[in-house]
Amino acid sequence: MKLKKSRYNVIIDELADNSKLIYNTYTGVYGIMDDKTIPVYQDIENYNSETETDEEIAASVDVMLKAGYIVDNDKDELATVQLERAMQRHTKSKLSLTVAVTMDCNMACPYCYEKRNLMSISTEVQEQICEFVEAHFKSNPEIKHLSVVWYGGEPLLEKEAIYSLSERLIKLCEANEKGYSASIITNGALLDLETANTLVNECKVSHAQITIDGLKEMHNKRRIMPSGEDSFELITSNIDACKEIIRINVRVNTDKENADEIDGLIDYFFNVKKWTANPTFYLSPVEINDDNGCGLSKSICLQGEEFADISVKAIRATYAVNKEQVARSFFPRRRPVFCAGEGYSNYIIGPDGNFYNCYHHVNIKEQIAGHISKPFTVTGNYTKWLTSDIQPKCQQCEYLPMCMGGCGLHRLTSESGSCEPKCFYTSYTYKDILKLAYEDYEVQMSQRQ
Repeated sequence: MKLKKSRYNVIIDELADNSKLIYNTYTGVYGIMDDKTIPVYQDIENYNSETETDEEIAASVDVMLKAGYIVDNDKDELATVQLERAMQRHTKSKLSLTVAVTMDCNMACPYCYEKRNLMSISTEVQEQICEFVEAHFKSNPEIKHLSVVWYGGEPLLEKEAIYSLSERLIKLCEANEKGYSASIITNGALLDLETANTLVNECKVSHAQITIDGLKEMHNKRRIMPSGEDSFELITSNIDACKEIIRINVRVNTDKENADEIDGLIDYFFNVKKWTANPTFYLSPVEINDDNGCGLSKSICLQGEEFADISVKAIRATYAVNKEQVARSFFPRRRPVFCAGEGYSNYIIGPDGNFYNCYHHVNIKEQIAGHISKPFTVTGNYTKWLTSDIQPKCQQCEYLPMCMGGCGLHRLTSESGSCEPKCFYTSYTYKDILKLAYEDYEVQMSQRQ
Protein backbone atom coordinates (compact mmCIF):
# COMPACT_ATOMS: atom_id res chain seq x y z
CA MET A 1 0.00 0.00 0.00
CA LYS A 2 1.34 3.39 -1.01
CA LEU A 3 1.09 6.02 1.72
CA LYS A 4 1.02 9.81 1.95
CA LYS A 5 0.95 12.45 4.65
CA SER A 6 -2.50 13.52 5.81
CA ARG A 7 -3.49 16.97 4.62
CA TYR A 8 -4.95 17.60 8.08
CA ASN A 9 -1.76 17.41 10.14
CA VAL A 10 -0.77 20.50 12.11
CA ILE A 11 2.62 20.88 13.77
CA ILE A 12 1.80 22.46 17.12
CA ASP A 13 5.31 22.98 18.45
CA GLU A 14 8.91 21.82 18.19
CA LEU A 15 10.43 20.59 21.44
CA ALA A 16 13.95 21.01 22.78
CA ASP A 17 14.95 17.46 21.75
CA ASN A 18 13.84 18.18 18.14
CA SER A 19 10.71 16.06 18.45
CA LYS A 20 7.46 17.65 17.35
CA LEU A 21 3.95 17.95 18.73
CA ILE A 22 1.57 16.96 15.95
CA TYR A 23 -2.22 17.11 15.84
CA ASN A 24 -4.52 15.70 13.18
CA THR A 25 -7.65 17.82 12.86
CA TYR A 26 -9.67 14.96 11.34
CA THR A 27 -8.88 12.14 13.76
CA GLY A 28 -8.26 14.39 16.77
CA VAL A 29 -5.11 12.44 17.66
CA TYR A 30 -2.45 14.53 19.40
CA GLY A 31 1.01 13.07 19.78
CA ILE A 32 4.74 13.48 20.01
CA MET A 33 6.74 12.59 16.91
CA ASP A 34 10.31 11.85 17.98
CA ASP A 35 13.41 12.63 15.95
CA LYS A 36 13.66 9.00 14.76
CA THR A 37 10.13 8.99 13.38
CA ILE A 38 10.27 12.41 11.71
CA PRO A 39 12.51 11.28 8.78
CA VAL A 40 10.22 8.29 8.21
CA TYR A 41 7.20 10.58 8.17
CA GLN A 42 8.84 13.09 5.87
CA ASP A 43 9.75 10.37 3.35
CA ILE A 44 6.57 8.31 3.75
CA GLU A 45 5.71 8.53 0.05
CA ASN A 46 8.73 6.32 -0.65
CA TYR A 47 8.02 3.82 2.12
CA ASN A 48 7.52 0.21 1.04
CA SER A 49 6.14 -2.17 3.64
CA GLU A 50 7.09 -5.21 1.59
CA THR A 51 10.80 -4.39 1.59
CA GLU A 52 11.06 -2.71 5.00
CA THR A 53 13.18 -4.83 7.38
CA ASP A 54 13.54 -2.42 10.29
CA GLU A 55 10.87 -3.47 12.80
CA GLU A 56 11.07 -0.18 14.66
CA ILE A 57 10.36 1.80 11.50
CA ALA A 58 7.52 -0.56 10.58
CA ALA A 59 6.02 -0.10 14.04
CA SER A 60 6.24 3.71 13.74
CA VAL A 61 4.47 3.59 10.38
CA ASP A 62 1.72 1.45 11.87
CA VAL A 63 1.23 3.95 14.73
CA MET A 64 1.13 6.91 12.33
CA LEU A 65 -1.38 5.11 10.12
CA LYS A 66 -3.69 4.39 13.04
CA ALA A 67 -3.37 8.00 14.25
CA GLY A 68 -4.26 9.34 10.82
CA TYR A 69 -0.96 11.20 10.37
CA ILE A 70 -0.44 9.16 7.21
CA VAL A 71 -3.17 7.70 4.98
CA ASP A 72 -3.62 5.40 2.02
CA ASN A 73 -2.42 7.20 -1.11
CA ASP A 74 -5.76 6.46 -2.78
CA LYS A 75 -7.78 8.16 -0.06
CA ASP A 76 -9.33 11.50 -0.96
CA GLU A 77 -9.45 13.19 2.42
CA LEU A 78 -11.29 16.30 1.22
CA ALA A 79 -13.99 14.18 -0.43
CA THR A 80 -14.32 12.19 2.80
CA VAL A 81 -14.87 15.37 4.82
CA GLN A 82 -17.36 16.72 2.27
CA LEU A 83 -19.30 13.46 2.23
CA GLU A 84 -19.53 13.37 6.03
CA ARG A 85 -20.72 16.97 6.02
CA ALA A 86 -23.46 16.16 3.50
CA MET A 87 -24.60 13.16 5.55
CA GLN A 88 -24.54 14.92 8.93
CA ARG A 89 -26.24 18.13 7.83
CA HIS A 90 -29.21 16.14 6.59
CA THR A 91 -29.53 13.68 9.45
CA LYS A 92 -33.16 12.91 10.24
CA SER A 93 -32.87 11.50 13.74
CA LYS A 94 -33.35 14.81 15.59
CA LEU A 95 -35.73 17.74 15.28
CA SER A 96 -34.32 20.96 16.74
CA LEU A 97 -36.35 24.08 17.43
CA THR A 98 -35.22 27.42 18.75
CA VAL A 99 -38.36 29.29 19.79
CA ALA A 100 -38.30 33.04 20.31
CA VAL A 101 -41.40 33.51 22.43
CA THR A 102 -41.03 37.30 22.35
CA MET A 103 -38.91 39.98 20.71
CA ASP A 104 -39.39 42.26 23.71
CA CYS A 105 -36.61 42.58 26.27
CA ASN A 106 -36.14 43.98 29.76
CA MET A 107 -32.63 45.21 28.91
CA ALA A 108 -31.20 47.69 26.44
CA CYS A 109 -27.74 46.36 25.58
CA PRO A 110 -25.89 48.63 23.12
CA TYR A 111 -24.41 45.80 21.04
CA CYS A 112 -27.63 43.79 20.65
CA TYR A 113 -28.18 42.67 17.05
CA GLU A 114 -31.85 41.80 17.41
CA LYS A 115 -34.70 43.69 15.73
CA ARG A 116 -36.54 44.43 18.93
CA ASN A 117 -40.29 45.00 19.20
CA LEU A 118 -43.14 44.11 21.54
CA MET A 119 -44.22 41.04 19.58
CA SER A 120 -44.94 37.95 21.68
CA ILE A 121 -46.08 34.48 20.77
CA SER A 122 -49.83 33.98 20.47
CA THR A 123 -51.90 30.93 21.37
CA GLU A 124 -52.45 30.45 17.63
CA VAL A 125 -48.71 30.23 16.94
CA GLN A 126 -48.26 27.89 19.91
CA GLU A 127 -50.88 25.62 18.36
CA GLN A 128 -49.12 25.85 14.99
CA ILE A 129 -45.80 24.86 16.58
CA CYS A 130 -47.37 21.71 18.02
CA GLU A 131 -48.91 20.90 14.64
CA PHE A 132 -45.53 21.60 12.99
CA VAL A 133 -43.79 19.14 15.31
CA GLU A 134 -46.49 16.51 14.88
CA ALA A 135 -46.27 16.85 11.10
CA HIS A 136 -42.54 16.17 11.26
CA PHE A 137 -43.06 13.15 13.50
CA LYS A 138 -45.59 11.69 11.06
CA SER A 139 -43.58 12.41 7.92
CA ASN A 140 -40.28 11.22 9.35
CA PRO A 141 -40.45 8.18 11.65
CA GLU A 142 -36.64 8.32 11.95
CA ILE A 143 -36.90 11.28 14.35
CA LYS A 144 -35.96 10.04 17.80
CA HIS A 145 -35.63 13.28 19.72
CA LEU A 146 -37.01 16.81 19.93
CA SER A 147 -34.65 19.51 21.22
CA VAL A 148 -35.95 22.98 22.12
CA VAL A 149 -34.07 26.19 22.94
CA TRP A 150 -36.15 28.98 24.47
CA TYR A 151 -35.02 32.31 23.08
CA GLY A 152 -35.98 35.95 22.63
CA GLY A 153 -35.85 38.93 23.18
CA GLU A 154 -35.93 37.90 26.77
CA PRO A 155 -37.87 34.62 26.86
CA LEU A 156 -38.71 34.80 30.56
CA LEU A 157 -40.95 37.79 29.86
CA GLU A 158 -43.27 35.10 28.48
CA LYS A 159 -42.90 32.46 31.18
CA GLU A 160 -46.47 31.24 30.86
CA ALA A 161 -46.03 30.63 27.14
CA ILE A 162 -42.89 28.59 27.85
CA TYR A 163 -44.68 26.60 30.57
CA SER A 164 -47.74 25.94 28.42
CA LEU A 165 -45.88 25.09 25.22
CA SER A 166 -43.38 22.90 27.09
CA GLU A 167 -46.20 20.87 28.59
CA ARG A 168 -47.78 20.30 25.19
CA LEU A 169 -44.52 19.42 23.45
CA ILE A 170 -43.47 17.01 26.20
CA LYS A 171 -46.85 15.23 25.99
CA LEU A 172 -46.55 15.12 22.22
CA CYS A 173 -43.14 13.48 22.49
CA GLU A 174 -44.38 10.98 25.05
CA ALA A 175 -47.34 10.05 22.85
CA ASN A 176 -45.01 9.46 19.92
CA GLU A 177 -42.25 7.79 21.98
CA LYS A 178 -39.71 10.53 21.26
CA GLY A 179 -37.06 11.92 23.56
CA TYR A 180 -37.24 15.55 24.68
CA SER A 181 -34.72 18.07 26.00
CA ALA A 182 -34.64 21.84 26.43
CA SER A 183 -32.42 24.76 27.34
CA ILE A 184 -32.85 28.52 27.58
CA ILE A 185 -30.88 31.61 26.56
CA THR A 186 -31.73 34.37 29.04
CA ASN A 187 -30.20 37.50 30.50
CA GLY A 188 -30.88 35.99 33.93
CA ALA A 189 -32.71 38.95 35.43
CA LEU A 190 -35.95 36.98 35.77
CA LEU A 191 -34.40 33.59 36.53
CA ASP A 192 -35.27 33.40 40.20
CA LEU A 193 -35.37 30.13 42.13
CA GLU A 194 -39.10 29.58 41.64
CA THR A 195 -38.79 30.07 37.89
CA ALA A 196 -35.76 27.77 37.70
CA ASN A 197 -37.62 25.05 39.60
CA THR A 198 -40.54 25.23 37.19
CA LEU A 199 -38.26 25.19 34.15
CA VAL A 200 -36.32 22.19 35.41
CA ASN A 201 -39.11 20.10 36.90
CA GLU A 202 -42.00 20.87 34.57
CA CYS A 203 -40.35 22.01 31.34
CA LYS A 204 -37.28 19.71 31.30
CA VAL A 205 -34.93 22.66 30.84
CA SER A 206 -31.51 21.28 31.75
CA HIS A 207 -29.29 24.32 31.31
CA ALA A 208 -29.29 28.08 30.83
CA GLN A 209 -26.96 30.53 29.10
CA ILE A 210 -26.62 33.87 30.91
CA THR A 211 -24.44 36.85 30.00
CA ILE A 212 -22.16 38.75 32.39
CA ASP A 213 -20.02 41.37 30.68
CA GLY A 214 -17.61 42.47 33.39
CA LEU A 215 -17.46 43.52 37.00
CA LYS A 216 -20.34 45.54 38.40
CA GLU A 217 -19.68 48.96 36.88
CA MET A 218 -18.75 47.66 33.44
CA HIS A 219 -21.53 45.09 33.33
CA ASN A 220 -24.20 47.62 34.32
CA LYS A 221 -22.92 49.96 31.63
CA ARG A 222 -23.40 47.26 28.99
CA ARG A 223 -26.29 45.17 30.32
CA ILE A 224 -28.66 48.02 30.97
CA MET A 225 -31.93 47.78 32.86
CA PRO A 226 -34.17 50.66 31.71
CA SER A 227 -35.32 51.04 35.31
CA GLY A 228 -31.73 51.76 36.35
CA GLU A 229 -31.64 48.64 38.51
CA ASP A 230 -28.29 47.03 39.30
CA SER A 231 -28.42 44.13 36.83
CA PHE A 232 -25.06 42.76 37.99
CA GLU A 233 -26.22 42.12 41.55
CA LEU A 234 -29.58 40.86 40.36
CA ILE A 235 -28.11 38.35 37.90
CA THR A 236 -25.28 37.08 40.09
CA SER A 237 -27.73 36.63 42.98
CA ASN A 238 -30.06 34.66 40.73
CA ILE A 239 -27.17 32.45 39.59
CA ASP A 240 -26.24 31.73 43.21
CA ALA A 241 -29.85 30.87 43.98
CA CYS A 242 -30.32 28.56 40.98
CA LYS A 243 -26.96 26.92 40.36
CA GLU A 244 -27.72 23.90 42.53
CA ILE A 245 -30.67 22.86 40.37
CA ILE A 246 -29.75 23.93 36.82
CA ARG A 247 -26.53 23.96 34.81
CA ILE A 248 -25.51 27.50 33.87
CA ASN A 249 -23.03 28.65 31.26
CA VAL A 250 -21.99 32.30 31.60
CA ARG A 251 -21.16 34.04 28.34
CA VAL A 252 -18.90 37.09 28.44
CA ASN A 253 -19.35 39.26 25.35
CA THR A 254 -15.88 40.68 24.86
CA ASP A 255 -14.61 43.73 22.98
CA LYS A 256 -12.08 46.51 23.49
CA GLU A 257 -14.28 48.20 26.06
CA ASN A 258 -14.22 45.38 28.62
CA ALA A 259 -11.12 43.43 27.55
CA ASP A 260 -9.03 44.83 30.41
CA GLU A 261 -11.59 43.60 32.95
CA ILE A 262 -11.47 39.93 32.01
CA ASP A 263 -8.71 39.04 34.48
CA GLY A 264 -10.62 40.70 37.30
CA LEU A 265 -13.84 39.02 36.25
CA ILE A 266 -12.20 35.59 36.26
CA ASP A 267 -10.84 36.28 39.73
CA TYR A 268 -14.35 37.26 40.82
CA PHE A 269 -15.87 34.08 39.39
CA PHE A 270 -13.32 31.70 40.85
CA ASN A 271 -12.10 33.30 44.06
CA VAL A 272 -15.00 35.47 45.22
CA LYS A 273 -18.04 33.53 44.00
CA LYS A 274 -16.29 30.13 44.00
CA TRP A 275 -17.85 29.32 40.63
CA THR A 276 -15.38 26.62 39.63
CA ALA A 277 -17.79 23.91 38.43
CA ASN A 278 -21.24 25.45 37.96
CA PRO A 279 -21.62 27.93 36.44
CA THR A 280 -18.97 27.54 33.77
CA PHE A 281 -18.06 30.47 31.53
CA TYR A 282 -16.63 31.34 28.14
CA LEU A 283 -15.69 34.47 26.19
CA SER A 284 -17.36 35.42 22.94
CA PRO A 285 -16.21 38.32 20.74
CA VAL A 286 -18.66 41.10 19.95
CA GLU A 287 -19.11 41.08 16.19
CA ILE A 288 -20.95 43.80 14.33
CA ASN A 289 -22.50 43.30 10.92
CA ASP A 290 -24.00 46.02 8.78
CA ASP A 291 -27.50 44.60 9.18
CA ASN A 292 -27.55 43.88 12.90
CA GLY A 293 -28.83 47.27 13.94
CA CYS A 294 -26.73 47.80 17.05
CA GLY A 295 -25.42 51.19 18.04
CA LEU A 296 -21.71 50.41 18.22
CA SER A 297 -18.82 51.08 15.87
CA LYS A 298 -16.83 48.20 14.40
CA SER A 299 -13.72 49.84 15.80
CA ILE A 300 -14.66 48.49 19.22
CA CYS A 301 -14.42 44.87 18.02
CA LEU A 302 -11.34 42.77 18.71
CA GLN A 303 -9.51 41.21 15.79
CA GLY A 304 -9.00 37.44 15.80
CA GLU A 305 -5.50 37.46 17.26
CA GLU A 306 -6.41 40.12 19.83
CA PHE A 307 -9.36 38.10 21.06
CA ALA A 308 -7.30 34.90 21.08
CA ASP A 309 -4.75 36.38 23.49
CA ILE A 310 -7.49 37.25 25.97
CA SER A 311 -9.38 34.00 25.48
CA VAL A 312 -6.32 31.79 26.01
CA LYS A 313 -5.55 33.55 29.30
CA ALA A 314 -9.12 32.87 30.43
CA ILE A 315 -8.90 29.24 29.36
CA ARG A 316 -5.60 28.80 31.22
CA ALA A 317 -7.17 30.23 34.36
CA THR A 318 -10.12 27.86 33.97
CA TYR A 319 -7.78 24.92 33.41
CA ALA A 320 -6.19 25.55 36.78
CA VAL A 321 -9.50 24.99 38.59
CA ASN A 322 -11.53 22.81 36.22
CA LYS A 323 -9.55 20.74 33.71
CA GLU A 324 -12.62 18.74 32.75
CA GLN A 325 -14.48 21.83 31.54
CA VAL A 326 -11.60 22.92 29.34
CA ALA A 327 -11.27 19.43 27.87
CA ARG A 328 -15.01 19.27 27.29
CA SER A 329 -15.62 22.79 25.98
CA PHE A 330 -12.45 24.22 24.50
CA PHE A 331 -10.19 21.48 23.14
CA PRO A 332 -10.37 21.39 19.33
CA ARG A 333 -12.36 18.58 17.79
CA ARG A 334 -13.87 17.66 14.46
CA ARG A 335 -17.31 19.01 13.63
CA PRO A 336 -18.88 17.67 10.41
CA VAL A 337 -21.25 20.67 10.23
CA PHE A 338 -20.29 24.07 11.61
CA CYS A 339 -23.77 25.48 12.17
CA ALA A 340 -27.13 23.83 12.74
CA GLY A 341 -28.66 26.43 10.43
CA GLU A 342 -27.06 24.63 7.51
CA GLY A 343 -28.73 21.36 8.44
CA TYR A 344 -32.05 19.68 7.92
CA SER A 345 -34.70 19.73 10.69
CA ASN A 346 -33.28 22.79 12.45
CA TYR A 347 -35.63 25.76 12.74
CA ILE A 348 -35.39 29.11 14.51
CA ILE A 349 -38.98 30.22 15.04
CA GLY A 350 -40.03 33.80 15.68
CA PRO A 351 -43.05 34.74 17.82
CA ASP A 352 -45.13 35.26 14.66
CA GLY A 353 -44.41 31.72 13.40
CA ASN A 354 -41.92 32.68 10.72
CA PHE A 355 -38.77 30.59 10.84
CA TYR A 356 -35.17 31.37 9.97
CA ASN A 357 -31.80 29.65 9.62
CA CYS A 358 -29.81 32.03 11.84
CA TYR A 359 -30.30 33.72 15.22
CA HIS A 360 -29.20 37.03 13.70
CA HIS A 361 -32.03 36.93 11.17
CA VAL A 362 -34.99 36.61 13.53
CA ASN A 363 -37.59 39.28 12.77
CA ILE A 364 -35.84 40.43 9.56
CA LYS A 365 -38.43 40.16 6.79
CA GLU A 366 -35.92 39.62 4.00
CA GLN A 367 -34.44 36.60 5.77
CA ILE A 368 -37.63 34.62 6.44
CA ALA A 369 -37.07 31.00 5.42
CA GLY A 370 -40.69 29.90 5.81
CA HIS A 371 -43.66 29.71 8.16
CA ILE A 372 -44.52 26.87 10.51
CA SER A 373 -48.07 26.71 9.09
CA LYS A 374 -46.44 25.43 5.88
CA PRO A 375 -43.93 22.94 7.28
CA PHE A 376 -42.74 21.41 4.03
CA THR A 377 -42.79 24.41 1.70
CA VAL A 378 -39.27 24.90 0.39
CA THR A 379 -38.21 28.54 -0.02
CA GLY A 380 -35.17 30.16 -1.57
CA ASN A 381 -33.80 31.39 1.77
CA TYR A 382 -34.16 27.96 3.34
CA THR A 383 -32.55 26.17 0.40
CA LYS A 384 -29.68 28.66 0.26
CA TRP A 385 -28.50 27.57 3.70
CA LEU A 386 -29.06 23.84 3.21
CA THR A 387 -27.17 23.73 -0.09
CA SER A 388 -24.32 26.06 0.86
CA ASP A 389 -20.86 24.83 -0.04
CA ILE A 390 -17.40 25.21 1.48
CA GLN A 391 -15.34 27.89 -0.27
CA PRO A 392 -12.29 26.76 -2.25
CA LYS A 393 -9.94 28.61 0.12
CA CYS A 394 -11.34 26.73 3.11
CA GLN A 395 -11.13 23.43 1.25
CA GLN A 396 -7.35 23.81 1.18
CA CYS A 397 -7.03 24.54 4.90
CA GLU A 398 -5.61 21.96 7.33
CA TYR A 399 -8.14 23.11 9.93
CA LEU A 400 -11.15 22.32 7.73
CA PRO A 401 -12.44 19.32 9.74
CA MET A 402 -12.78 21.54 12.83
CA CYS A 403 -14.24 24.57 11.08
CA MET A 404 -16.05 23.40 7.95
CA GLY A 405 -15.95 26.81 6.35
CA GLY A 406 -16.95 28.76 9.44
CA CYS A 407 -20.03 30.87 10.05
CA GLY A 408 -22.75 30.44 7.45
CA LEU A 409 -24.05 33.94 8.18
CA HIS A 410 -20.75 35.41 7.03
CA ARG A 411 -20.40 33.10 4.03
CA LEU A 412 -23.93 33.57 2.75
CA THR A 413 -24.53 37.24 3.57
CA SER A 414 -21.06 38.75 3.30
CA GLU A 415 -21.33 42.53 3.35
CA SER A 416 -18.85 42.75 0.50
CA GLY A 417 -20.82 40.29 -1.57
CA SER A 418 -17.68 38.24 -2.05
CA CYS A 419 -18.56 35.60 0.57
CA GLU A 420 -14.88 35.35 1.45
CA PRO A 421 -14.24 32.90 4.28
CA LYS A 422 -13.75 34.28 7.75
CA CYS A 423 -11.98 32.12 10.32
CA PHE A 424 -14.11 31.46 13.38
CA TYR A 425 -12.66 32.97 16.53
CA THR A 426 -11.81 29.61 18.14
CA SER A 427 -9.41 28.82 15.27
CA TYR A 428 -6.98 31.38 16.68
CA THR A 429 -6.71 29.49 19.98
CA TYR A 430 -6.25 25.89 18.80
CA LYS A 431 -2.47 25.77 19.02
CA ASP A 432 -2.32 27.52 22.39
CA ILE A 433 -4.86 25.15 23.91
CA LEU A 434 -2.98 22.11 22.62
CA LYS A 435 0.27 23.53 24.01
CA LEU A 436 -1.53 23.87 27.34
CA ALA A 437 -2.48 20.20 27.16
CA TYR A 438 1.14 19.24 26.57
CA GLU A 439 2.30 21.37 29.51
CA ASP A 440 -0.17 19.53 31.73
CA TYR A 441 1.05 16.20 30.34
CA GLU A 442 4.61 17.11 31.30
CA VAL A 443 3.52 17.99 34.83
CA GLN A 444 1.69 14.68 35.20
CA MET A 445 4.68 12.73 33.90
CA SER A 446 7.06 14.47 36.28
CA GLN A 447 4.76 13.69 39.21
CA ARG A 448 4.78 9.98 38.35
CA GLN A 449 8.56 9.83 38.36
